[in-house]
Amino acid sequence: MESRTEEKPVAGGSPGKKQRKIGWKQLAAAAVAVVIVWQVAKTVTHTGGKAQATNAASQSSAGPSPTFVPPTRATPTPTVTLGDQAVSADGGAVILANPGLVSPGGTVSIEGSGFDASASVAVWLRPPRSSTGTLVARGVTSKYGTLNTGFTMPTSLTGATADVVAQEAGGVKTATAQIVTPIGVGHVVIDGKAAGQPGDTVTVSASGFGPDEKIDVYWGRVAGTPAATLTADGSGSISQASVPVGVAPTGPTTLVLVGEKTKTTATAPYQMLGLYPVLTPHPYAVQPGHSVTLTGSGFAPGEQVLLYLNGASGTPALTTTASSGGGLSLSFVVPFGLKGNQTLTAIGDQSRAAVDSGFDVLSYNPSAQVSTYGAMPGTTVSFYASGFAANEVVEVYLGRGQGNSGQLVSAFRVNSKGSAAAAGTYVIPNGTGPALYFTMVGQQSGGTATAKVSVTTPSQPVTVPSQPPYVLPPSLGGKPSPQPSASQPSASPSGTGA
Repeated sequence: MESRTEEKPVAGGSPGKKQRKIGWKQLAAAAVAVVIVWQVAKTVTHTGGKAQATNAASQSSAGPSPTFVPPTRATPTPTVTLGDQAVSADGGAVILANPGLVSPGGTVSIEGSGFDASASVAVWLRPPRSSTGTLVARGVTSKYGTLNTGFTMPTSLTGATADVVAQEAGGVKTATAQIVTPIGVGHVVIDGKAAGQPGDTVTVSASGFGPDEKIDVYWGRVAGTPAATLTADGSGSISQASVPVGVAPTGPTTLVLVGEKTKTTATAPYQMLGLYPVLTPHPYAVQPGHSVTLTGSGFAPGEQVLLYLNGASGTPALTTTASSGGGLSLSFVVPFGLKGNQTLTAIGDQSRAAVDSGFDVLSYNPSAQVSTYGAMPGTTVSFYASGFAANEVVEVYLGRGQGNSGQLVSAFRVNSKGSAAAAGTYVIPNGTGPALYFTMVGQQSGGTATAKVSVTTPSQPVTVPSQPPYVLPPSLGGKPSPQPSASQPSASPSGTGA
């Protein structure tokens, strides 16, 4: 049976035109078309969703960039007021960093909850006032959405507050906690035996300093001249560096490392052993005006050594600097005026290590004689001498030591060997005899020698002009040395005539 279509006038249309009716065949075709379109749309939607999920899974497996913290997705959460503060009313994801105060190189545990079950979570460490961070750990949550992971605090992060950001794959859930590294706290260890004395060498390893930072090494103090200066690597660490043991009090002390820029400080205990120096004079016995050489060892390397004569405080007589091995060697001329045993004390200016030694000062025992064994009044005599100090002035006194006036009658200077020949002059006056004694005294050495000349009485009177008092010329000092008491016993003649 065929369907008929009636044509009716269209309202408002032109006369003669008719409206067509829709039959059942057209309705069926339209329904089929709708079904086909719906199925295509469903397929496209499903395929797009799978592709998006596959892409997300691919991104999750690849992991986030190690130098970029992905932005968190802003999700509005309800809040409540607690303590005049608006806080989240949503359970959400939460993490706890333990410990929250940790030194560089320390271990940090991360405990979290509120994440999705069996979800992959990346943990980032983000410095203050920074939008970038470093990936420090990964973890997978339990079926209850809890997280347990951890990381080692980077040695380059010191004296700062950082954010620990735990972000679920895809950025759906994120939790943040704060962590603090102490200002200027590093770590140092002494490899091997932590005991020794100044001059030894130890091996140290350290961390927690600034990258490429200069680090000063001290022993038992944090000021003054450092015992050594080290350089940290790019991570702020030092590995197996040799350091000389500096000066510190004997007993328990501390190795101190101080960063020149960050002022980061690291310490390690050390047992400082005592120094026991030795000091030896060469020769042990010497006359004034001659040199003594001192050799020593056992002082702190490079320290100043103070040398005291017959004392141990006040102004040192001599100073010298110990070698890198703690040794010393110096020479000095023994001054005139010293007699007998002398004590030398050497004290290290930094270590205060002390030792004493000594030497013996020998006296001068010169000999002298007159140019002739016998003479008559009016005869001019000169003098010979030996055994005096080098280049010193020798004063000649008449009758000194024999109870007479001890009058200065001549003087002369000996050579570099302490000797003189035909030096000085004296005219034998009238009325003397049967002998004249001369005492010769070294101005510096104090050495004394006595000589005698026999005086023969002439057969007839001889007139000898009187001699003016002898005045010591400026070339010989201009001023005679003080004379000993006249009651002093006479010295035995040495090298005298018959």
